Amino acid sequence: MNRLPVLLIVPLLLMACAGRDIRPTAEEVDAAFPPGETQRCIDIRRVRRIEPIGNHTLLFHMPRGDVWRNRLRATCPGMHQHSKFLYEIRGSQLCSHDSFYLLIDDGFGFRRGAGCALGEFDLLTEEQAEALRQMR
Repeated sequence: MNRLPVLLIVPLLLMACAGRDIRPTAEEVDAAFPPGETQRCIDIRRVRRIEPIGNHTLLFHMPRGDVWRNRLRATCPGMHQHSKFLYEIRGSQLCSHDSFYLLIDDGFGFRRGAGCALGEFDLLTEEQAEALRQMR
């Protein structure tokens, strides 16, 4: 038996597996954490911190430990754990029809990156938010 083809196939299979994105999809996250109480808008003045989860979910941390999850209408290419954002809003509400842009630090300052659209907001417990963090 010729071992050369097997020796060539194994590295190719390993490379294919290494390139696979093992982060959960938006559908897998939704199945694990179905939406709870939903609303279309949140008061942007109350937001203390925004935490990206993967490239399809944002957690909005509010006073008193409230956490609102926003499942984006589509994946946001390039969004990651340390992303910075630029929001275009009217008034003090951030709503499901609003958009935001990723801010890219190119070493000479920030430039506007991909535009992404918000979905509806749903309320999570801190335990659910922590479990989502573990899935990234």
